[in-house]
Amino acid sequence: MGTLRDLQYALQEKIEELRQRDALIDELELELDQKDELIQRLQNELDKYRSIIKPATQQVHKQTELQEQQRTKRQAISAEPTAFDIQDLSHVTLPFYAKSPQSH
Repeated sequence: MGTLRDLQYALQEKIEELRQRDALIDELELELDQKDELIQRLQNELDKYRSIIKPATQQVHKQTELQEQQRTKRQAISAEPTAFDIQDLSHVTLPFYAKSPQSH
């Protein structure tokens, strides 16, 4: 077994080790707190951007749908009458054209 002086020296070394570990723990906890603050700030900023972008995206989507509907309406225009009375066409006669022998 060691002498009293050896034991006191070993105790001092262990106390110093504990102080260093405590200092490291304090430093790491401070770093962790700073990173938590950064995460919170970035989360708030992200929430802010999402609140702005979501309505803007919906508005752009609605405008795109409206433009597509308008395009569809333009494409649906027909030269044919939509409603006609068959009696209005009864007086129309179509001319007869004889086919040439080459077209047979």
